[in-house]
Amino acid sequence: PMHVNITTLSIMSALLLSFRTVISFHPSRIPHAPFSKINASSTLVARLYFSAGNKDNDGLLASEKLIDLAKDFINKKNAAGSGDATLDGVFDMCSPSVDLYGLKGDDVRPGFTSFFASHQGLYHELIEEPRVVGPGIVQYPFIKKWKSDDDGQEKLWKSIDTEKPRNKVERLDFDLKGRLKKVAVVEAGAPLE
Repeated sequence: PMHVNITTLSIMSALLLSFRTVISFHPSRIPHAPFSKINASSTLVARLYFSAGNKDNDGLLASEKLIDLAKDFINKKNAAGSGDATLDGVFDMCSPSVDLYGLKGDDVRPGFTSFFASHQGLYHELIEEPRVVGPGIVQYPFIKKWKSDDDGQEKLWKSIDTEKPRNKVERLDFDLKGRLKKVAVVEAGAPLE
């Protein structure tokens, strides 16, 4: 019986220590280096933190939430491109200080609307599923299709194209409230900002 109590106490102590570590974990302690350089115990804590589905403003958005937001962004652009919706759904996803493909401030709405007007039927298709590459940052390779204003012919642009050669992704940076801070097409291996 005494051996069982000591074992039980040891297990409980380990669980409490783990729980205390998770509670004291804060995203500001995540290094900006690749996760492969974090030691095993930090990786465990980070996994526990991210898998908890943290939805408050004190932590980072969970990976699943970021991926859902990225897919929502693509769906809203596609709905606007097909004429089933306006771009309001996209603008509603943006923070007040968004950098949307280089458009900022008062230029965001008219600039993005003009781009869609000149790319009739604009449609984005994922080449691969979006993946989280950093705190609040998700990216994906894609294909975009539209009809030319000049001759009505369908145009196609691939973010990854070995014939060009091109290796780009669309990168979305979200704030803690799930609003877009920055959207850009960048080289797939470009450093995070």
